[in-house]
Amino acid sequence: MALITLTTGSYQYDSKLKTIHISEKGIPFATEYSVLNPRTKNLKQFKFSHSTGPEFEPTTRWVYKNDDGFILEVHNDAEITKKAAQAYLQAKTR
Repeated sequence: MALITLTTGSYQYDSKLKTIHISEKGIPFATEYSVLNPRTKNLKQFKFSHSTGPEFEPTTRWVYKNDDGFILEVHNDAEITKKAAQAYLQAKTR
């Protein structure tokens, strides 16, 4: 399980939807995350639920849910996604 520590400016929170939005930049891909809010010292566990699109699509979001009804959405980064798609294509066409 990977740990994400929420820092100022690294995420957005939608209180109406109880959803945390964060970029994939700087965090490892995982099927489960522990998310720490250092201000409140709350630690929440999230498990992978689904994605909103294909792996190499820059607008794809990876959706994780927890037992308290909160959602974590990890957004693909356009530059990271482009490099990953190119590396995948090169590996498959060797």
